[in-house]
Amino acid sequence: MSKIDKMMRELGHPEHLLGTNYIRVAVDLYRPGMSMTKELYPGIAAAVGSTPSRVERSIRHSIETAWQRGSTEVQLRMFGYTVDPQRGKPTVSEYVATMARLIHESESAE
Repeated sequence: MSKIDKMMRELGHPEHLLGTNYIRVAVDLYRPGMSMTKELYPGIAAAVGSTPSRVERSIRHSIETAWQRGSTEVQLRMFGYTVDPQRGKPTVSEYVATMARLIHESESAE
């Protein structure tokens, strides 16, 4: 099992949602400072044969579902207190950037 798969399972992402797969692609394509709407969503859409708006919505739905189903302890461990308490969950850009950073850090530690 890959690191991203393990992290997403811990966070509570359901495997059957398209957004779960799109997050994997997003973490792979993400680079700091990248525009989500002009670069990342179109890149994911091209890779999976969808549209940028469908990609964004699917990712948002996967995050919402994981945030409702997943362990608060795991969410705090991975995201700390970077999540706005008013929203209750990270934005797509916060989520992808944090996941990419965590994967990069774990690969650098090896």
